[in-house]
Amino acid sequence: MISRLTSVSSYRSGPPRFGNRPHNIDTSVKTYQLTPEQLERYKNGENLDDILKEAKEVERQKPKVIAYTKYEEVMAERDGLKKQLAEKEEEYELLKQEVEHYRELFEAAMANKEQLHKENLILENQIQRLKEVNDELTAKNERYFADLMRLEQEVKGLRLYALQKLHIDVYGA
Repeated sequence: MISRLTSVSSYRSGPPRFGNRPHNIDTSVKTYQLTPEQLERYKNGENLDDILKEAKEVERQKPKVIAYTKYEEVMAERDGLKKQLAEKEEEYELLKQEVEHYRELFEAAMANKEQLHKENLILENQIQRLKEVNDELTAKNERYFADLMRLEQEVKGLRLYALQKLHIDVYGA
């Protein structure tokens, strides 16, 4: 039997491929500072999430104590923000009125535009009719001019004939 040589595809030759898709693995490290009681509970097998949830609840229920100077600062900041809010509300109302005014102007302009468009169509129709009347009058004028030329030729011929007849009548043939 003759052994057959095997071939390796070009895909399988070369360095190994690991792909290029992101794997979305969270590589961040979370650290917790547990109190001795919490650490003891965790060592006894209690779930860490439950321990931390309770700690957050306790923290939320604690009354917050701040210094009176800090309180005065916060209240002053609040008053300043209220004043800014009132000013902004006034500006908003003025802007709202201005927008309404411009909306009315825009609607009036659009109505005028529509009216002018109608007038424009009417004038274009009148222009078209006047062009047709002009064409008719030009054709009539050309016919009349042709008739005038023909009549002038006839008159010229008649004058020549009358002159010749007069000449024959006066001087004889």
